[in-house]
Amino acid sequence: MAEVSIIIPVKNIEKEIPGILRSLIAQAEGIEAEFIVVDMGSEDETVLESVQMIKEYQLRGCVVQNGSGTVSSALNTGLQKAGGDCITFIFARRLYRDFIKGYHDTVTKTGADVVFGSVSELSAKQAERRVIHSSVVKKRTGADFIVEILKGNLYVDISALMVNRRFLLEKHIRFTDECANGYAEEFMYRCLLCSSNAVQSPTILKRDDVFELKRGKQANIGKAIFQHVDAMRRIEDVIRTDYRDNAELNQIFMGDKLPRTVLHCVDVMLREGSGSSSIQRYLKLRGYDKLLTNAKIMDPALKRRIFLWRHMPWLYKPGK
Repeated sequence: MAEVSIIIPVKNIEKEIPGILRSLIAQAEGIEAEFIVVDMGSEDETVLESVQMIKEYQLRGCVVQNGSGTVSSALNTGLQKAGGDCITFIFARRLYRDFIKGYHDTVTKTGADVVFGSVSELSAKQAERRVIHSSVVKKRTGADFIVEILKGNLYVDISALMVNRRFLLEKHIRFTDECANGYAEEFMYRCLLCSSNAVQSPTILKRDDVFELKRGKQANIGKAIFQHVDAMRRIEDVIRTDYRDNAELNQIFMGDKLPRTVLHCVDVMLREGSGSSSIQRYLKLRGYDKLLTNAKIMDPALKRRIFLWRHMPWLYKPGK
């Protein structure tokens, strides 16, 4: 059995996939790794290039043609194929380098369900102390980490995440197949909420500027962007059911995260050229407007943005 399954959803990246795979091979040196490339309906030679790379380097793994569905569907196919003790996800548009070994070492030392990285020397030193003294230091729950994420004190990216496969199977965690926007954040929050042993690795995250896919503006998303709100509402259901006694988590998620997500989607549609009146009608139709309520926990700047959008939309400007 492999120690780590590396799942790579791809589409039309025939020029980039050789470099990406070479980078991952170097990262996983010394680890029993399997490489699962899931193609999402490429119209170029991505599949052929991937197969040739796997054969050339005699890699354990496979290339799966999953059709032109969502990234979520491709990732779920990868999960079904994965046989490693741990799983990590690699996205061509957001690559990190030199984290797989460090994460695997953290899993080995702590038996973690979920591992994520550090973004600074200070956070790395703090994480290292917790890993070294994991048997005596009180473990922080996944819910604790989510609160820190929502407060802006912690950064977790699914593009640099490692999860225990047995944990995923036992908790029945997977991606929402039809969701094209917000699926990654939903998966990450679901993992943390279900975990009793989430661990920050002392591995410092560094973006891979060499192999990361760099392309121009993508096609407009349109109303599909509000799938992100739906994804967060599914997480809301989990919090209300399983964490009803965690007042801080409930307050910050319902009072800040949900309205912030709605405004993010509004901003995307405004930048794409949709009119404010049509967006407001859509919010009312879907009930998203009811999420734009003020709460004590809410950031004052967010309160002002909500006020402008609700009462003077002609003055409202999309956030950065």
